[in-house]
Amino acid sequence: MSRFSLKKLIPSAETLKHSKSLRFLGKLLDNPNLFHMNRRSVSKAFFWGIFIGLLPPVPLQTPASAMAAILTRSNLPLAVAIVWVSNPITIPIIMYALYHLGRIILQMEPAAGIEFSWAWLHHEFEIIWKPYLIGSLVGASVSAAIAYMLSNYMWRLKVKRKWRKRQNDRALNLSKIGKS
Repeated sequence: MSRFSLKKLIPSAETLKHSKSLRFLGKLLDNPNLFHMNRRSVSKAFFWGIFIGLLPPVPLQTPASAMAAILTRSNLPLAVAIVWVSNPITIPIIMYALYHLGRIILQMEPAAGIEFSWAWLHHEFEIIWKPYLIGSLVGASVSAAIAYMLSNYMWRLKVKRKWRKRQNDRALNLSKIGKS
């Protein structure tokens, strides 16, 4: 995915500056480097967006992602957009997968009859919280590292392809000039 197509997908600087959830950042959002698209800033944004997005769902994921982007000088709009990998539709699936990952790591038996209801969650909280927390930390860390490496690799691959195409075009133009 090129940076131009990424720019179409992520929120603009003005949109983020006027966002209610990011208003607390104030003058920190005036730094233009937070909105530049380069390999390092995009890779770090993927890391923080995925990492924070896969942690246990809290209402502070967007501001936490914004703070991480500001502190690590990554692309702020992309980090904020990627954190929404965990949205109301995907949260149950992510929670279920991370619970089972933690259960496998801790070598525990699965909870009997998992339901997605507050009453069941309150009753079974003692059994579920440890595997879910461990699964969240491990899953978020591994997924974020993979997202960082993959976005970095894809960016480099795109640049290499552009360089090769440019070299081939130059060679073709030189051969045309030499023949005339």
